[in-house]
Amino acid sequence: MSLDPGFVYDLDALIAAGEPQFFSADPLHYKRLLVSKAEALMGRTLYEGQVEMYMIEVMAYALQVRGAEQQMAVIQRLLPFARGRFLDLLGARLKTYRLAASKARISVRFSLTAPRPSTTIIPAGSRVRSDGIGGLFLTDADLLISPGTLYGDVSATASVAGVAGNGVQASVALAMLDPVAGVEAATALTLSDGGADEEKDDPLRARIAGAWERISRGGPRAGYRQLALGAHPDILDVAVIRPQPCDIDIYVLTEALPLPSAVAAAVLAACDPMEGRPEGDEVTVYPATAVLFAPTLRLWIDGDTAARSAQAEGVARGVFSVWRRTLAPRVSTAAITSPVKQIPGIVEAEIEGYSYSALAEDEFAVLTSLAVVAEVA
Repeated sequence: MSLDPGFVYDLDALIAAGEPQFFSADPLHYKRLLVSKAEALMGRTLYEGQVEMYMIEVMAYALQVRGAEQQMAVIQRLLPFARGRFLDLLGARLKTYRLAASKARISVRFSLTAPRPSTTIIPAGSRVRSDGIGGLFLTDADLLISPGTLYGDVSATASVAGVAGNGVQASVALAMLDPVAGVEAATALTLSDGGADEEKDDPLRARIAGAWERISRGGPRAGYRQLALGAHPDILDVAVIRPQPCDIDIYVLTEALPLPSAVAAAVLAACDPMEGRPEGDEVTVYPATAVLFAPTLRLWIDGDTAARSAQAEGVARGVFSVWRRTLAPRVSTAAITSPVKQIPGIVEAEIEGYSYSALAEDEFAVLTSLAVVAEVA
């Protein structure tokens, strides 16, 4: 794809255009060049199987390896195509750094077998674990259960950063790995949340491209958006809405639902009036609004009904997965039926249960169920 020098391209368009080719990594390209040069120098035609041709093929391979390395080195200096450590270095120039993985947090209640005449101490770092999900948690501080009291509450943090620590439900019994005399049980008081994996390349790339929006402290919408996106690695998308002058509502979409309190707090901290935004603005953080869909996909199939139905269902769920991770998606039936009709053996496809809808700025689509009805064409 060639680029029009008179047109301003956004990041997605540059990525879609593909990597520019600075160096060739095609051994046949180098072989043709070497053969042409050798024949001109020697004054005769070279044929396959000659000693000179074997030497040329070895040199062509070496040049191909060097070309691939040079292409890689140049491409990794371009934001649309950089990856990993190279992308981190590009971001550092604009003070935009990869968001580190965060640990999930939870509140834990320790209960005694009976009131005790002296203070019961549960030391910081005491380990509790949930069966099946959530992993290991360590208490954040010493818990002192006063004489005559049956229980005490303390916060705890997952031992390992990442989403694995999320999802322990309130009221779930936790196993105590460091028993304390007189302590009978440990119970989760709150849902464990706030854990997130390290930021991946694509969202970091988008934040680097938008880093210039952070220069102004006048409060532009794009500036608020960049502040919010950089607050926590679990954030997928944000919408900035100004219902009235000096009121800024930030709607946050996260991988985990509902919006974790730790993520909401991180967004507010990123929009601190002393450093991040105008002091006259009142910023409020809200969870993004889920719009539920439960469509029926009707198929007319020529051939293996079960296999093609499963393939079509996978396509439909994949489309809704994209809409789940984006605010204000345009939910259309054609986005599903068009790729489904490309599956060999599917003669016709229709989807029922919704029509085209451009969701609001703060809304995202959630697929609650998908029924697939297949008929023989």
